[in-house]
Amino acid sequence: MALLIAVAVFVMSVLFGPREVVHERSRELAVRIPLVFQILTAAGDRYLAANLAGFRILVSEAYRMGPAELALQAQLQKDVSWLNPAHEDNYYIAAAILSVPEVIPAAQYILRRAADARPKDWQPLFYYGFNRYFYEKDPVAGALALLEAVPRMRDEGESWTMQNLAARWIERGYSAADAARIVGGMAENANPGRFKRYLNYRAQRLRDLAILKDAAARFRESQGRPPNSLDELVATRLIERIPDDPFRRGYTLDPQGEPIFAQRR
Repeated sequence: MALLIAVAVFVMSVLFGPREVVHERSRELAVRIPLVFQILTAAGDRYLAANLAGFRILVSEAYRMGPAELALQAQLQKDVSWLNPAHEDNYYIAAAILSVPEVIPAAQYILRRAADARPKDWQPLFYYGFNRYFYEKDPVAGALALLEAVPRMRDEGESWTMQNLAARWIERGYSAADAARIVGGMAENANPGRFKRYLNYRAQRLRDLAILKDAAARFRESQGRPPNSLDELVATRLIERIPDDPFRRGYTLDPQGEPIFAQRR
């Protein structure tokens, strides 16, 4: 009887469920079955329902998807996340396929739920942080997600890499002075060794950049124009000398006369 009811529910969902116009080769994505029907057809087992929905997603060909199919794919994957947020295939697929601006909110929903449901897995937070940085243009939020992932990492080298990337994003999202304080705090909490020294170097060059920016602002205020070179800041005694960059790249001015880090040659 239960099997007959499940079959009947499935048939009704196919006949009367919401449809999308899709590519003829992707009929597996023609219909999204409502969540309650997905659970019923899995005999009430939401984890089984998540697996069945995941199988359906896996057989679709992502490179053939148009906007309507991609939107349906996003909703199907959100369904899997709702049924079982710890589903590993679900968040991997979301990170790989849901990577266009229109469906990034769905990917972020899935990745955030996976991060919360998998407290020992750092990868959902990495993908979540990358999307925050790259697609949502929020380097601060992206860096915070990376730092949230660090305690979950067992390999010291991977942890250093993650913290280094977070430090770089922090530099892009905060003023030089604020970034120096945050990176300096990371250095204080790091274990003694090369990486601690590295973070201290990054914090120091940020502090020096903040000093140069402050001097350039005072030069602009007193002279009515931006400086043409860093040497002008020394000549007008706004700074004693141009600071030494611990990474030996130095400092320069952008076209607007604002001090910045010199690029690697």
